[in-house]
Amino acid sequence: MSDVYSLLQKAAIAAETGELRSLAAHLEEASRFSEGGPGLADCFLAGLATRLGRDRPANLYLRTEGMAQIDLFYLLHQHLPFLRAGKLANDALLEYCADQQTATVLALGIGQGRQEVDLVARAGVERVTVVGVDVAAGSLDAAGRAMSGPEVPAGTRVDFRPVLAASEDVGESVWAMIERLPRPLLVTASFALHHMLDREGEPDARAALLRRLRALEPAALALCEPDSDHHLVPLRVRLANAWHHYGTVFAAIDATGASDGEKREMKRFFGREIVDVVGATRETARYERHEPTRTWLDRLTACGFVPVALPQPAGEQLPGFTATARPTHLELAYRRTSVAAVIVAEPAR
Repeated sequence: MSDVYSLLQKAAIAAETGELRSLAAHLEEASRFSEGGPGLADCFLAGLATRLGRDRPANLYLRTEGMAQIDLFYLLHQHLPFLRAGKLANDALLEYCADQQTATVLALGIGQGRQEVDLVARAGVERVTVVGVDVAAGSLDAAGRAMSGPEVPAGTRVDFRPVLAASEDVGESVWAMIERLPRPLLVTASFALHHMLDREGEPDARAALLRRLRALEPAALALCEPDSDHHLVPLRVRLANAWHHYGTVFAAIDATGASDGEKREMKRFFGREIVDVVGATRETARYERHEPTRTWLDRLTACGFVPVALPQPAGEQLPGFTATARPTHLELAYRRTSVAAVIVAEPAR
């Protein structure tokens, strides 16, 4: 284990026990490993350093400094195969649209709607209702424009219904509306549900949402999530898991054919996540709460869903990147380390 990691672990332990002088001393010692840019150690140093001052705003996708997080996400999409999980999910969802004249897509964390436009464009359904849920009004505006853009086939009519809310805050009127919309109902949630915040009196907001979705009798739910554990574990464990996960991601970025400037921007995206994962002192001030794939699979099963087997993706991957069909999901990895998963599940019968 590297010297800087050992110092960061000591800093995390000091932060957990409220020993701020010790935290500051360990960070000062660790700062000699700084690369003066968005290197892995720099991001963890910045995150732990926020514990000496004020918390940053919780929602990364509503921050205004620098390039917007959603725009950086689509830069990543161009270069990192495991960020194209949404397209792999769509490949599986297409079979549920076969020979259908109508369909409804509920997109949780729709962003700018690129996954949903791809699904609509390839599904061949005449009339599609897309309910887009997102916390960012600008993203919903962009998604609405995309739904009437040139990528949507001329023979397809899209009714876009934006919902400005976090997934855990969708109101009863919206759920009632979805119940009345045409079937089949397909649910997409790509790199979105790990943002959910547990509310007082609700120990698992994610399970509550999945139970609500199960009651809607969707044809299928497609879930794409990172494979790490930064949710309910102590800070020192969260740091260890994040160091392993983001270290793999930073190595993957360095292995792409992106320009040096693009690599810096991609690391900036994940650097903001690292600061959030290890820096927030209150759960209400934290936004990145990743969980292992196994936890998502167990939760889906407990909430009345059955994961379906997905085919091995066709085509060649970039060196080091793999997409492997497991019995319950697609594992997206770099150098044999799982980074993310695609899960498609149906209601249990």
